[in-house]
Formats: sequence, structure tokens, C-alpha cells
Amino acid sequence: MMYSHSYAYPGPKNQAPPLLICNDLVVDGHLSEEPASWRTCIHNSALILDAARKQGWQIIHAYRQDRAPNPIASLRPQPEEPVFQCRGPSALSSSALRDFLVMSEPEEIILIGRSLVPSCLATAVAAADLGASVTLVADAVSHPIADAQESSRSIAHAAMHLIPQFATMTSTAKLLQLQSSLSLFVSGT
Repeated sequence: MMYSHSYAYPGPKNQAPPLLICNDLVVDGHLSEEPASWRTCIHNSALILDAARKQGWQIIHAYRQDRAPNPIASLRPQPEEPVFQCRGPSALSSSALRDFLVMSEPEEIILIGRSLVPSCLATAVAAADLGASVTLVADAVSHPIADAQESSRSIAHAAMHLIPQFATMTSTAKLLQLQSSLSLFVSGT
């Protein structure tokens, strides 16, 4: 039996598409993030955001309220994509975003964005606390610049071991390959 959806995502016919959270993907991110991981994060985030838009996913953007949001051109929100301002490291430190998630009850959250520690880790934990299934796209999340004592690198390493307790980890290639395969299956082509 083939299902006809306006989106291509696995599950029962009435299952909602995932919710993509684009977390703090701003122009000045290169100042605090490790350069190679920042470039990879931006490239992969653009690929995921484009696929999400084509598949009809819910998409939201979260920015820290302690600085003016200045999104990267290729990752700018479209008019129909909600934008939330958060006060802490977690995107869910925005009460408006928490209310949005509680009301929309997404079955799965896909998380991409700036700074594995603390932002994406804090967001994954907070979303899991709300009962959502979270998938963190590891190569669409940047890592902070390591300091002289390498403590940032060891914190990021520890975070990578903690995240599986709160979220499923995947790569951009696996996420997009799954979406491509599902699109063919659902459309019947």
C-alpha cells in the first residue's frame, strides 16, 4: 500500500512531519566556533534546511536574545517559519518556543545549529524532557574553539557521549539518504 503525503517521512499516514530546529545559525558564529566544524555545520545545515523545506517539515529558528539575530544568508528564515528568541543556551529557554512545542506536539525534532556545548546539548535535553524524540545531526552542529588547555575539546567529547541518552545521533548524509529513499517509497516512483 502506498501513502500519498505532502511530505515524505516514515510512519503512519497521519504522522506529522518532523520539526527542524535551526539553533542560532548566525553570521558571527565563526568567532566562537572551531573553523572547520563551523564551515561543515553551515554547509550541512543549508542542505538539511533545503530538504526540509522541499519535504514540508515544520521549521523554526531560534536565536539568543542577548545579541541581534543576524542569520547567515543561506539559512535565513522564510516568512512562514517562526522565529524565537531564547535567553539561555537551550532554544527551549524561550517560553514561547516551549509553548509552541507543547501545542504542536511534534513526534520528532531534528536539531541542527551552533555550538554542541552548551546550546545543542541543552536543547536536546530540554526537548527530551518535554517527551519529544530528538535527532541531533552531528555534522550539522558546530564545536566551540578549544582553549589552550583543550578543556573545550574534552567537554565536547563528553557531550558526544551524553547525547545518546537524550537524542539519536545521525549524519547529514544518512538523514538526507533516508529522506530521499522515503520520498521515492511514499510517492511510489
